[in-house]
Amino acid sequence: MEFAVLLMAVIVLGLLGWGVCRVMKRRAATSPAAAGQAEPDSRPLDDSTYRVSYAPPEFEWSGTTTGALPVKILTYKQYECLEDARYGFRIVGLPPSERKQPQPHKTRAHGLKTVASLKKHGFLEDDGEGGYLITDRGLNALEVCSVRY
Repeated sequence: MEFAVLLMAVIVLGLLGWGVCRVMKRRAATSPAAAGQAEPDSRPLDDSTYRVSYAPPEFEWSGTTTGALPVKILTYKQYECLEDARYGFRIVGLPPSERKQPQPHKTRAHGLKTVASLKKHGFLEDDGEGGYLITDRGLNALEVCSVRY
């Protein structure tokens, strides 16, 4: 009985110590003075320039595409294909039997119909090497179209 109580006390103290250690490391890593960095600029950001995205800046919609998009709803497969293209992958259309095979570096395989549909609507353009890249219109579609799952 005493051993079980002692074991529980050691576990609780260990978890508390581990939590304190993590908090201290996090504070040390985010402190600009501790890292020897200058204080960040404290001016508020302009709302029009603030965006949270994990895509490279060249794969963000420019905002200059005008006119209505040919579709208002993307299928999940279309959305998935455009997202891959948005993150810099070259898209290739392949039949189901070949889609699971390894692809060259920075290339993603999607269904023939999906790629053909996105190309027809102007969301993808031919890269001249048998693959497709996302267009500004495709980036716009990712911003404004809803997705059907």
